[in-house]
Amino acid sequence: MAYGQTGTGKTYTVGQLGKEDPSERGIMVRALEHILSSMSLETDSMAVSYLQLYLESVQDLLAPEKTNIPIVEDSKTGEVSLPGAAIVEIKDLEHVFQLLQIGETNRHAANTKMNTESSRSHAILIIHLQRSLKIKEENTVSIPSDAEHTLPGDLPLVLKSKLLIVDLAGSERIDKSGSEGHMIEEAKFINLSLSSLGKCINALAENSSHIPTRDSKLTRMLRDSFGGTARTSLVVTIGPSARHYSETSSTVLFGKRAMKIVNTIRLKEEVDYETLYKKVEDEVDHLTSEMERQQKLRQREKMQLEKRLKESEAFLHDLKMTSTMQIENLEKEKHQFEYAIKRLMQELEEKEGQNNVLSEKIVHLETSLNEKKQQQLESFSTTQILSETTKAHEKKVGELLRQLEEEKSRSASMKGHFNVLEQQLSDAQSSAQFQENTARELKRDLSKVTEIFTNQVHSLEGRISQLMSEKELMYKELKSAQANVQDEARRRQSLEAEVVRLKRSKTDNCAEEIRIWIR
Repeated sequence: MAYGQTGTGKTYTVGQLGKEDPSERGIMVRALEHILSSMSLETDSMAVSYLQLYLESVQDLLAPEKTNIPIVEDSKTGEVSLPGAAIVEIKDLEHVFQLLQIGETNRHAANTKMNTESSRSHAILIIHLQRSLKIKEENTVSIPSDAEHTLPGDLPLVLKSKLLIVDLAGSERIDKSGSEGHMIEEAKFINLSLSSLGKCINALAENSSHIPTRDSKLTRMLRDSFGGTARTSLVVTIGPSARHYSETSSTVLFGKRAMKIVNTIRLKEEVDYETLYKKVEDEVDHLTSEMERQQKLRQREKMQLEKRLKESEAFLHDLKMTSTMQIENLEKEKHQFEYAIKRLMQELEEKEGQNNVLSEKIVHLETSLNEKKQQQLESFSTTQILSETTKAHEKKVGELLRQLEEEKSRSASMKGHFNVLEQQLSDAQSSAQFQENTARELKRDLSKVTEIFTNQVHSLEGRISQLMSEKELMYKELKSAQANVQDEARRRQSLEAEVVRLKRSKTDNCAEEIRIWIR
């Protein structure tokens, strides 16, 4: 804040632009330039409002159509705000020059005997700074089932700060400045607000329990700075002329009193409930989509398992039918082979009986032959006949023996084939038993998967219901806070209207007294 007599260089010190020569830049430009060089585009933001207090009316220098802007004070935090004032976000230093140039163009100034461009209003540049503290990164793929991320340690915090740069209009005596007409009204309001500022500084320096900040709109706008929680710098300007000794002495005394004020800086942190609300809402949406995806996945897996079970059941049924048919065929073949074996055994027994008969005949014939050989040695022709008969009988006996061997080999081969068929029948029965065991295992796995899926769905539904209840509770708290703020705003507006009415009556009385004193 710059304080001093008119014409002593307050506006030059505070509001000089210095676009051509950086060394000529004032405090406003230098402060904004320093903040821009220290900001991080990811977490920091800066916006400005440029106002003037003219004839006890707050006007917007960036939007001149906005006049008589109300001043709102928060009873809990003591923070002062001006709803309706234009707040412009700063992009770069060139943007700063443009805004300050617009503000200086719209500011009231006049030519007096003490200053060719005397400021007729108090100019206040309000710089709003905000920094979002980084919170823990969270995995966007796997959402935890508990609520760890909503603990106080992970709440999204916002650091807010406000820098006020005030270029006060200079105090003046009407006989020295030569003010006439409307300029007298301007000087009256300037001196009135500066007088209220001096009273506040005196009360703060003396540690008074009451600080008269409501005596003027200037002190009301600076109330949160007067509360002792902000770092304050005061620039006091004086003139070198001995003609203005009394004004210089008063200005130095003002600065001396201000130096006695002790401020305690306070860190201001706020929970960013809007970001937290969006975060919880995003998590609810993510959990809902994740639950739907899990349900679709489980449904797809269930359908696949049911399809596999149906295929296994169909395969098992086909296998049973095939095994039954094979068993029936094998049984039929077995009965046929048994019947064939019995028939062959009967034939074999018949052949053996015939062979025994033939053997007996052969023995009998051999005996007869020997007898005939002994009896008919004399007849050569008879001998030849006997020899031929013997050979024929021997040939017939050999054929009968060969047939007997063939029947024996056929019987052995039939027995081996019967053994192979019995082995195939036992393998088919073991395969059918294995298929039945596989079907039972598939049914048991399906029941387990269905139970796990049901438990997971219940868990996700419980989590979503919990988050939705937290969301509704937070929404109700926000609504309640907004309603309280609106009630406080209406109550303050009514009080301000009453104060304005009282001040106007007091101002009229003061004006009448000043006119009487001037006369």
